[in-house]
Amino acid sequence: MPPAVIAGILAITSVSAQKKTPPKKLRWKIQQLHRDNNEGCALGDINGDGKVDVVAGEYWYEAPEFKQHRLRHLIPFGKDYLQDNSDHVLDVDGDGDLDVVAGGFTLPEVYWFENPGPGKYDSPDGWTAHQLVDTGTKHNEATYLRDLDGDGTPEWVEDSWKDDNPMEAYQFAQDENGKPILKRHTLSEHGQGHGIGFGDLNKDGKEDIIFMQGWLEQPADGAFSGRWKWHKDFELPHGSCPILIVDLDEDGDNDIIWADGHNYGLYWEERQEPQSDGATTWRQHLIDKKFSQGHSLAWADIDNDQEPELITGKRYHAHSGNDPGAEDGNTIQYYDWNKNDHTWTKHVIAQGTAGEGPGIGLQIRVADLDNNGWKDIVVPGKSGTYIIWNQGWTKPK
Repeated sequence: MPPAVIAGILAITSVSAQKKTPPKKLRWKIQQLHRDNNEGCALGDINGDGKVDVVAGEYWYEAPEFKQHRLRHLIPFGKDYLQDNSDHVLDVDGDGDLDVVAGGFTLPEVYWFENPGPGKYDSPDGWTAHQLVDTGTKHNEATYLRDLDGDGTPEWVEDSWKDDNPMEAYQFAQDENGKPILKRHTLSEHGQGHGIGFGDLNKDGKEDIIFMQGWLEQPADGAFSGRWKWHKDFELPHGSCPILIVDLDEDGDNDIIWADGHNYGLYWEERQEPQSDGATTWRQHLIDKKFSQGHSLAWADIDNDQEPELITGKRYHAHSGNDPGAEDGNTIQYYDWNKNDHTWTKHVIAQGTAGEGPGIGLQIRVADLDNNGWKDIVVPGKSGTYIIWNQGWTKPK
């Protein structure tokens, strides 16, 4: 059975053989911040000193030395999991500093962790936790902050691996006592599945949601005016977190980039002419099938060529070692897209044995942490949390 069926059209092309070796390559330096099983991370100026700090699971790391501070305590579950599938930073209470918002894989509650402020960062108990909502769902693959209604404030969106769970978005609001809460909006009664992405798929100027079982079209009257229309145009089994929506070939419509989070396979789907009933159709292209569990993707310019690159890697023990390729070596890599001949060039950033060295978890964060003009990469995972420092191009010999 093929890894994805796109409106009855399946065409797979492999990564092109490179005609020439790139004249230069990026240099990288790897720094491990901590070794645990946490798989979420976020970036932001936690202490207000103008420097970008790292949040990852139970700790935050203070720039520029990235000193470790306790943030919270996580609950272990299963064979090798911690209850953190994503971390986000946001000023929840409006007091001018960044708080942390997070949920868990099998926990229905969403919490925000209140930034205690300077001088109070070393409590052994961490930050004060406040519940924002009980979602009632316990099958959370990953979570996102995404501004669906265009009002400048992101909503909280959960991606569930349970296909018949509802697709819901939550607005940050306050109750009658001024307490921060999340306000529930059901976008689709039944419309979930492993993997999710956001973007204007139909070019109507509004955010749509793509997921394992197709895509949801935002209503013309706005994100929370009613149910979103479900277009069951394709399936993306075990889709990545996120699935990317990008106009790769610059033909005016958006294409899709995704990976199989629990098997081998990284793909892009080229938008084709719609069917007579308006259903979207796609042509599938293989980018790379030499690594497994590409569970998370990022799209950012890390080589300073003014064009984004595709960043991913192997998630170590995504299903506790039960996926194909589970014991393959850890890897982090990026891919250059050539829009002229529609090919990808693969560049290895880091690689090691299974469970050693950086791999990916549920989030890949990219920012210039040391202000040297080159974007760095932060990855959490079951082999630890790492900063991968971008040191620019190799110096010519």
